[in-house]
Amino acid sequence: MGTAFDINQHVLPSAGHAFHRPQAVPRSRLCGRFNFGPRIKEDFITVTRRNQHPPAHGVKEFSLYYRVYNPTIIYSTESPPIVIVHGGPSLPSNYLYPLAQQFSTSRSIIFYDQLGCGRSSQPEDGCMYSIENTVHDLAELIRSLKLEKFHLIGHSFGGIVAYEYAKADGLHQGNSKCLSLTLDSTPSNMKTSLEECSRLEEEIKSELILEDMDAEEAARLVKDRLRKRNECRLEETPHALVAAIENRGATFGPEAVSDYVARPPLNDRSLPPVLMIRGQYDFVTEKCIEGWKDVFSRGSNLGGTAYREEEMSDCAHYCHLEDAHNFGDLIKGHCFINDY
Repeated sequence: MGTAFDINQHVLPSAGHAFHRPQAVPRSRLCGRFNFGPRIKEDFITVTRRNQHPPAHGVKEFSLYYRVYNPTIIYSTESPPIVIVHGGPSLPSNYLYPLAQQFSTSRSIIFYDQLGCGRSSQPEDGCMYSIENTVHDLAELIRSLKLEKFHLIGHSFGGIVAYEYAKADGLHQGNSKCLSLTLDSTPSNMKTSLEECSRLEEEIKSELILEDMDAEEAARLVKDRLRKRNECRLEETPHALVAAIENRGATFGPEAVSDYVARPPLNDRSLPPVLMIRGQYDFVTEKCIEGWKDVFSRGSNLGGTAYREEEMSDCAHYCHLEDAHNFGDLIKGHCFINDY
C-alpha cells in the first residue's frame, strides 16, 4: 500500500500557494531544500500559441511552470533525468510528486504543469488547447532545459502526450534523445476507455440497491464505489491526489480528446523501449491498452519496438501511490537498463 503524501511539506515558501497563477519570482529564491529529501528548483518557460482571433497571425505567450528534483545532476550521463507528464487533461502535476522520493538523490526528476492547470497559465480560449499543442509544449520544455538524454514517463492522458512526442522523435529537435518511454495507465483508444468506464459503472449499479434513492444520491454512490475500486484503492485518498482533483483546470478536459486513437509512427520511425504499467483493477482495462501491442509491433524499422506490460496487483489507476515501492522498482529497472 502507498503512503499518503502531504503536498504542504513539499512547497517552497517562496512559491506561494501551490495553485496560484504564475508570478514573477526572483531566481535566487527558486532553489531550496526540503526538511527531508532532495533539492528542488522551480521556474517558468514561455510557450506560444497562434492567435485564432483578430489581429490575424498574432502570437500569444503563456507561462509553463516546471519543477526539478535534484537539479544539480540534471545533465548526468550515467543517470539521465526523468521527465514526467501528468494526466487529466488538466490535472495538476503535484499528485505525481511522490515519485521523486523513489529516486532520493540518484536522478533528476522533472515535473511540469501543462497549459490550463496548476501554476501554468490558464487561457480561457479553448482554441489554445489540443494534443498537438501540448506535445509542442513538452518539446519546448525539453529544449529549454537543454536535455540531451532523458527518460519519459506519462500517466494516463500524459502517456498519450509522451507517446506522441516520442513518435514525432521529439519534433526533430537537435540532439535530444528519449532513452525510454513508460506509459502508466494510458489507453490507446479514448473511446474504448470511456466505454469501459461506463461498463464498470453499470456493474456497480447492478450490485447496489438504488431503487429507493433519488438520482443524484444514486449517481454519487456509484461514483464513490468506482473511485474506491477502480481509481485509488487506498483506504484514505492521498492529500496530493485530492488537492490535484479539487484544483484541476476547467477549460481542457477529457471530452476534448475523446476521439484519440494511437497510430504507429509514419515511415517506420524507431521508438524507444516501452514499459506499459496498469493496475489490476484500473478503469483503464486490458481492453483499453490492446492497441499498444499493434502500435509497437509495427512502429520500428528494426522489426518492432521493445515493449512489455506489467500489471500491478491490487492497484487501480494511481499505482505510484497505491504501491509506491514496487512501482518505483519497475521504473528504476526500466530506466537503468536503457540509460545508454
